[in-house]
Amino acid sequence: MNGAHSGDAHSRELARASERLERATPAERLAFAVETFGEDLLFTSSFGAQSGVLLHLWSQVARHLPVIFIDTGFLFPETLAYRDQLARQLGLTVRVLRPDVANDDFVARYGEDVQRRDPDLCCGLNKIAPLAPLRARARAWVSGLRRDQSRARQDVAILEPDGPLVRVHPLATLTTADVAQYLEAHAIPQHPLVSRRYLSIGCAPCTRALEDGEDERAGRWAWSNKTECGLHGREGRR
Repeated sequence: MNGAHSGDAHSRELARASERLERATPAERLAFAVETFGEDLLFTSSFGAQSGVLLHLWSQVARHLPVIFIDTGFLFPETLAYRDQLARQLGLTVRVLRPDVANDDFVARYGEDVQRRDPDLCCGLNKIAPLAPLRARARAWVSGLRRDQSRARQDVAILEPDGPLVRVHPLATLTTADVAQYLEAHAIPQHPLVSRRYLSIGCAPCTRALEDGEDERAGRWAWSNKTECGLHGREGRR
């Protein structure tokens, strides 16, 4: 019973802090997370189409902490080049995680069409599993989710409980226009694929360019009902 009351109190405190941070800037939200969680703060970045904003903020507020990048083995070569470019430009320390099974062995075992047949298996082994040890040791996790990216993310809070973790979303209230303005103001280059209408960029087999009128995430797993890789798809937001 005491544990339940403690958990409820923690949830209420987190909700109040999240509400206060609604009125803060993204930089202030990130600074709050760094001050609150210190070395126990985990930051993952896909170095995708919209990643430059949070990476720039990280370089200003938390440069002493690493950026975690999961190289699934299926990424666009443009993404790897963009990662290296931004890391140099912003002075970031990037820690690369890779799956236990090398890409060639994975394809030989599960087939070249594994993403079509079982995308959850592919994401689970190549993206979720490599991060699991770091996630287990962290107290909080920063990511670049925004409310305007898709219907699945429209209710994302600045701070959210995720089991024992606190999820931190400094950019939750930003719009696509805000992101574009920020990137231009700080001379942050675009991902090379943005000019080809790739606006949410993951693994190459699971990503396509957008058609007019589609939301930012529509190009991911477009053949299926899947909307999240599993890193950000918690219970209640799938």
